[in-house]
Amino acid sequence: MDTTTPPSVRGGTRVAAEAVTDRATDGDENRTTAVPVPDRPWEELVTSALLGTDRRPPAGLTRTGTGGGAGIGGTGIGGAGDDSAAGGNTADDNATSDNAADGDATSGDTAGSSATNGDATSDSAAGGGTAGAAAALALLDAAALHTVRRRAGLRPGPAAPLPEPAPEDPRAPLPEAARRRLGELLAGRTASSPAGRRGAAPDLTELLPQWLALADEHGYKAPPAALPALLDAARARTDLRAPALRFAGPRGLWLARLNPEWRFALRGTGTAGALPSPGDAEAVRTLWDEGLFAERVALLTAVRDEDPAAGLALLASTWAAERAEDRLMFLDSLRAGLSDADEEFLEAALGDRSRNVRATAAELLSALPSSALAGRMADRALTCVGPDRTADVPTIAVEAPHECDAAMRRDGVVAVPPAGRGERSWWLGRIVESAPLSCWPARFGGRGPEEIVALPVADEWRDELHAAWCRAAVRQRDAAWSRALLGSPATPPATGPGTSSLAERAQLLSMLCPEERALWVARFVAAHGLSEAFQLLGVCAVPWAEPLGGAVVDALDIAREAGSYPWSFSGVMGLAERCLAPEAARHLEPLAARPDEAEDAVPGAGGYWSEAFRRLVATLRLRASIRAELAPPA
Repeated sequence: MDTTTPPSVRGGTRVAAEAVTDRATDGDENRTTAVPVPDRPWEELVTSALLGTDRRPPAGLTRTGTGGGAGIGGTGIGGAGDDSAAGGNTADDNATSDNAADGDATSGDTAGSSATNGDATSDSAAGGGTAGAAAALALLDAAALHTVRRRAGLRPGPAAPLPEPAPEDPRAPLPEAARRRLGELLAGRTASSPAGRRGAAPDLTELLPQWLALADEHGYKAPPAALPALLDAARARTDLRAPALRFAGPRGLWLARLNPEWRFALRGTGTAGALPSPGDAEAVRTLWDEGLFAERVALLTAVRDEDPAAGLALLASTWAAERAEDRLMFLDSLRAGLSDADEEFLEAALGDRSRNVRATAAELLSALPSSALAGRMADRALTCVGPDRTADVPTIAVEAPHECDAAMRRDGVVAVPPAGRGERSWWLGRIVESAPLSCWPARFGGRGPEEIVALPVADEWRDELHAAWCRAAVRQRDAAWSRALLGSPATPPATGPGTSSLAERAQLLSMLCPEERALWVARFVAAHGLSEAFQLLGVCAVPWAEPLGGAVVDALDIAREAGSYPWSFSGVMGLAERCLAPEAARHLEPLAARPDEAEDAVPGAGGYWSEAFRRLVATLRLRASIRAELAPPA
């Protein structure tokens, strides 16, 4: 091999990775510029592969016998024995080339190789003799050889600029045991179970939200090595995004900017990955004027949390120029910190061009009992609802509106009801739910909420009236009216006051303090079982306070003893795993034993119940371990 010959002239041609140098044209005689040379031999091979060697044989392409090589005459893609054409290839290179032709190596251009193989096969099948097959194999040999040369001659590209250093996170590091546990939860490893059943192993992925909440409560920072898996988990589960990003901290946002798959973490965080301080008026104004919509919503929320008046002023400064859909979202941000100081702005929004904006402004104003809109709605409601003077016993009389006038429409009453609703009942509901609840005791002779709710309602208006009062109690966050509309937990929902909808009852329950809420649901479970309690259990504080936890365990035991389908209670079981106090594990251990199945029981139900209780016990113990691992050192 001639080691003194420059690579650019070996083999009689230039290869793809080589270049020639030309003099610069700017007068600098010492500077040279690299000019790429077209890779014509490779283009010739690709053209032949696409068209077929029978239709377009490459000029000079030959193939020798076994152990030989292939080449295109005068191109520098040499055949067997042409050592310089291969850039110093030895017999081993030729063997590699033959292997590529037999299918043991891959060509640099897969499509071209596949097309050529197909041509070769069809030539053989058509009885075209060995000439067609030999040409195709020679083409593959040359392509394999040229691919090696192309790769060997690849020059490194310019280095990308380094990213800015990751910011510091001043929070405390995780204890070692908690760090290992986080890795297990992010991996979601669970024991395999037969026949697709969950088995008795805890569901680790469902415990991750509680782990993140405890870590945030103790002020720990995420381990750097866990950030990718943490961001992946947050990308897959929207319910994890807020706690996961809080735990990831500034380094998580720094890392998210380097991977497009994690761009969700940057939404609403400002152009630099973090919102400006609400006290930095110049930065706030710049982001409000120039930021993306999601960033502006997040900024308004942050400023509103810090200073409600400043947030309102920020929104008012550009309100007239905003799009209708943007005005709706910005207006909804005023729910946080809503006060009488917002009334003037909301009252003006009642005249907005968008019907949805007007409806949202009316809803927010109705949550302010002293607002002018609430007063107007109270006047309308007292005209429609009052005591029945002709009844022998105290009764509520209802006279629904007969029309929806312009004033009602301006105050947020939609004239056209949804499908299946009557106009008058629809208008009545909108008026009553927007009227302040404080107007009713005087209307009914000084009676309190429970007494008013207990009064009979004439002409079958009871359900509509009580449903409107339920919505008003939730909107105005009135615990007394919520308690009255819930009624006794022992009363069946279908016959009790308020509403029979469990979803609306859950909203009423959320207006009560956590202790009262847990006591009411515990009595409801004791009276009606678990079949109707799932939504009610979901609004109770975690861990479930007694006697709620005991009531749920007793109800599960009763369902097991009755031979019920265990999978009918899978939702409640999942809630119990996440919400029961870990101390309840010792009371559940006797229930984990497999009971003797009665003759009339569901086949296999005993095994399912035993497995479910063993999983419940294991999960509660795991939660206790997580709590201990995250506890700060004494």
